[in-house]
Amino acid sequence: MANLSENNFFEEKEKEIDFRKIFVQYVQYWYLFVISLILVTVGALAYLWYVRPVYKISASLLIKDEKKGLTANNDVLKDLAASFGGNKIVENEMEVLKSRTLMDKVVEELQLTTTYYADYKLKRDPELFGNSPIIFQPEKINDNIYKEVFVINIINGKSFRISTPSKSLDKIVDFGERISVAGGSFRVFAVMKNFVKNNLPIKVVISPKNTMTDKYLDILNVSLLNLKSTVLGISLEETAPAKGKAILNKLIEVYVATSLEDKNKEAATTLHFIEDRLKLITGELVDVEKNVEEYKSNRGITDLSEEARLFLQKINENDTQLNEVDIKLKMLDNLENYLKHSGTLIAPASITTSMDPILQGLVLRLADLEAEKDKYSRTETTNNPLLQSVQVQIANIKQAIRENIQNQKSNILASKTKLATNGKQIEGLIRDIPHKEREFVGIKRQQMIKESLYLLLLQKREETAISYASAVSDSRVVDSPYVSSAPVKPKRSFIYLVSFILGLILPIGIVNIIRMLNTKVMSRQDIEENTKVQILGEIGQKSKDELGSVIDMRGKSIISEQFRMLRTNLQYLGGGLREQKVILFTSSASGEGKSFIGLNLGASLAVLDKKVVVLELDLRKPKVSEYLGVDRSLGMTNYLIGAATKEEIIKSTDVDPNLYIISSGPIPPNPVELLSNGRLKELVEYLKTQFDYVILDTPPVGLVTDSIVIGESADMSFYVVRQNYTFKGQLNIVNDLARQQKLKSLHLIFNGVDFKSAGYYGYGYGYGYGYGYGYGYGNYEGREKM
Repeated sequence: MANLSENNFFEEKEKEIDFRKIFVQYVQYWYLFVISLILVTVGALAYLWYVRPVYKISASLLIKDEKKGLTANNDVLKDLAASFGGNKIVENEMEVLKSRTLMDKVVEELQLTTTYYADYKLKRDPELFGNSPIIFQPEKINDNIYKEVFVINIINGKSFRISTPSKSLDKIVDFGERISVAGGSFRVFAVMKNFVKNNLPIKVVISPKNTMTDKYLDILNVSLLNLKSTVLGISLEETAPAKGKAILNKLIEVYVATSLEDKNKEAATTLHFIEDRLKLITGELVDVEKNVEEYKSNRGITDLSEEARLFLQKINENDTQLNEVDIKLKMLDNLENYLKHSGTLIAPASITTSMDPILQGLVLRLADLEAEKDKYSRTETTNNPLLQSVQVQIANIKQAIRENIQNQKSNILASKTKLATNGKQIEGLIRDIPHKEREFVGIKRQQMIKESLYLLLLQKREETAISYASAVSDSRVVDSPYVSSAPVKPKRSFIYLVSFILGLILPIGIVNIIRMLNTKVMSRQDIEENTKVQILGEIGQKSKDELGSVIDMRGKSIISEQFRMLRTNLQYLGGGLREQKVILFTSSASGEGKSFIGLNLGASLAVLDKKVVVLELDLRKPKVSEYLGVDRSLGMTNYLIGAATKEEIIKSTDVDPNLYIISSGPIPPNPVELLSNGRLKELVEYLKTQFDYVILDTPPVGLVTDSIVIGESADMSFYVVRQNYTFKGQLNIVNDLARQQKLKSLHLIFNGVDFKSAGYYGYGYGYGYGYGYGYGYGNYEGREKM
């Protein structure tokens, strides 16, 4: 492996998502996650405690299919129904149930414009529906009252205090007393059965009727439960279950009542027509009977001859037929009148049963279409295709009825002419009867005509009354309104899940913001994202148990093992250590640990029985001699100005017999000029013959150019980056040095890494010892600045 080139060894690997690395980046902020989860959990519990639970109230309604009621005898009506399209009744009833007209009635009858709440101080006020100890009765309402919230504190069964948050009202009044405020007035009455000891204050909110209607239309849901059935599901969501049940019950009740009202309108109109005719016929019949009685009394007639009775029977039969013809003509006249005023009149269907079946079917179909048009007009606009189709059908039916009436009138008039002729013939025969008897027959005939007509009207009235009384709704409640066993909102599991996710997202966002705002290098990833220069090694923070700045390289501490790993990694650089004896250390700024690492790497090499010399070339702020406790009065500065020889400035150390140092000497005013005079190169060449390794401790390259000058004598260079100390922007210096090749064989050393607290992981320092970071070596909580 020693023969591997530097480029091959540090060949950049294809980047992959390292989930473990992502995870450990957040572990150091575990306390943020704990705090966030606690806060969001408390928030979720507070929300669930405060918010009003919402329940779902449901009911189901069966809509009967009217088209299925057509019998086999109504073939004409069946054909007409089929020709005008399919059955849309279920869809129509769904729209009717969701109509504003019905909901307006529900809001009005249940007084939903007034809402009562129990005034809890720390909890969302629950609504009082059906169990409020007061009744708020508005008398004069305006927009100002809609804007107020009235708070009522019951003092006793006779009086109470009423106030508003706006302070427009605050006084004690008696129950039932008129209260005037903001241009409006109202009264408050007590409901003693709902009084409890220590009644809570009650909030009263008055809302416009249109607002409440819109509110409940928005939450009302009407749907077809099964496409193959006519059962509708009706549901809404409400915080007060009793209120929701009352709304659905009232909605169904109003819907059924409206349906029956429309259905009975035809029967009621027919009854009214028959009653008017009965009153007229009854008066005429009484007059005729009086005439019969007077005639018999005045003429002394008690019986008629057999011949007269036969003539009378014939004339009666003829007159009966004429009467039937007249009734049919009147019915046809009534139908013509109905056609002229359809939309305001209802066809007398129970009378039309005596007519021609085809005409009867047309009339009943017209009545159905008129009712259907009226129903569509309530829920659809005039441009609705379905409504326009019904109007076209009505026009066609009317035209067919008119033609049928004209045909029937022609036939009936012909029959009437024939019957009139027969009547004249019979009357001619009657003339032979004595004058008295003939007059009596005429009066008797009028009596029989009126009686037959009277009996016919009585029969039709009873038939219509039975139809009116037996009318039932076309719908039936399958399931009465019922409340869901548990609230549908808020969903506890969903709230807890959202709060848990939020409890993770918030700290992740905070950590990312912290990382974005933090301009310092915090991890190996930060270095790799900002520069392509390879990292040769990582040095962790020193334990408090290790005193001084020189590590015992023969010990088994974590940091000593990391230096041994760094020493081993040097062997893989191109050319091997034997060819690259001169090693330069620099950094961006002071305090990043370049002197500490250079000195301890030299100590690690000395343990291998290699002669190592450390040159303290940071002539502005020397540290190495301070770490070793070496006098620097004679050193590099003296040599560079020619005041000392090479042999005089080389000093041994107490760290290891193989470790030597050349201290900085007195701090000069012109370090760059001294380092550039050529004597440094001579010194380095000399030291290469006397020592196995020469370590150059140079000034920070980010502050001065000394390191660039010194770098000409180095075989390899190490740039020290310290965790949470070096700025990310300073890595651009590394990029410039590498791109311009100002320093030979440039690599990075990541120093001061807090492996434990940061959840940091990297390479397996401790190789061969079977331990992890910190195992058996105490607690590593910090590191001295070096």
